[in-house]
Amino acid sequence: MDADIAGVAFFIAREGISKFIRWIMLCISPQPESDNCESSGWADLPSDLLGRILQLLELPEALAVAAVCSSWCSAAAAAGVPRSGTPWLVSWNMTCVEPIQYGPPLHHKDNTRSTCPGIEFRNLLSADKTYRVNLLEGRRRHLHWCGASHGWLIAADELSNLVLCDPFTFDMIPLPPITDLGCVKGVYDAEGGIVGYRYGKDHQGFNPATEILGQWFYQKVVLSCDPSSSSSHGGDYRAIVIHYDADRVSFARAREGRWRLAAALSKGERYADCVYHDGRLFTVTLCGMIEMWGLNAPHEPTKQVIIADGDKKCGRVLTRFLVSTPSGSLLQIRILRTRRQACCPVKIEVEMLEVHVEEGKLVGLSSSTALREHAVFVGLNHSACLPTKEFPKLRPNCVYFTTPFLLWI
Repeated sequence: MDADIAGVAFFIAREGISKFIRWIMLCISPQPESDNCESSGWADLPSDLLGRILQLLELPEALAVAAVCSSWCSAAAAAGVPRSGTPWLVSWNMTCVEPIQYGPPLHHKDNTRSTCPGIEFRNLLSADKTYRVNLLEGRRRHLHWCGASHGWLIAADELSNLVLCDPFTFDMIPLPPITDLGCVKGVYDAEGGIVGYRYGKDHQGFNPATEILGQWFYQKVVLSCDPSSSSSHGGDYRAIVIHYDADRVSFARAREGRWRLAAALSKGERYADCVYHDGRLFTVTLCGMIEMWGLNAPHEPTKQVIIADGDKKCGRVLTRFLVSTPSGSLLQIRILRTRRQACCPVKIEVEMLEVHVEEGKLVGLSSSTALREHAVFVGLNHSACLPTKEFPKLRPNCVYFTTPFLLWI
């Protein structure tokens, strides 16, 4: 089947895109040079007519309209999201070490300019064409982006602690500290501040820079639901993280405020992916073992092994992904090396398997049967499955990768 590499990006689901575009039109669009358009005739265009025009535009065109003058900016904000079916990837540099900022780069006292990376919008059909927008002024000096889930970005801050970032308002929700995880221990100075970490089974590893650990420690982070769906972020959502050497899974409940270790694999085995499906957490290892976790009870999590023995293709597997589909099925997407021939370059194969949870088995499916005219985005983001009828420029029954690599090293 077809597989398209979309690059290093975080895919934000369409309900997130809706909020994002409204926010950009209000906050990020370049400030109009004047309050009035050059021609009063254009400035006096009825707002409902402008709204109809805006609905026919692509995102960059709509942003350009919003930048013309204050009246057009107001009309663009009121019109909301253009009805174009073109999906967009939103990507960042993996690490931002300068303050995140509004609009033009900030000027410092020495007349130098900040080099903080901004957002890049990339049209999936024109991968070589990007549109760059600067970010809001941030609250932290160091953020390392780890993934995206339910419209929120997940980042490790300057202390390597995870934070949830709303990319539309840049509201932040801190997750429990990294020192809650049993394999990490803080190193403190005389004043009680953290200056480094010891990590590993016996805390033999040492990292003297507090922000460096977060750049490799977290392999995947997903949320059970949108934290903003409950008032004042008070909902009992769950954050799940694959971490350390991809051999551990931990989770945190919002109302508890602490990390709990769910599982630690034996040496040499690693988790490949996790997904929240039908109210339960599912994990898959590189060798193909699938586990189901119940995290809703107030006591310790419950585990059920769905597929215990993995599969015979483990030696060829680059990685695996789990996808929860709109039809209610759970898919495993298996990425394999092709059998190498001397005259051919290395290629990959993509296989679709449906996980029959109750029967504890996998059933191979064609991409058309598995995806049913949907397109799937897998990678650093929480897996997303979009109907191509609503997004006609997406290729049906295809997998888009938003990961910088397909193999754990």
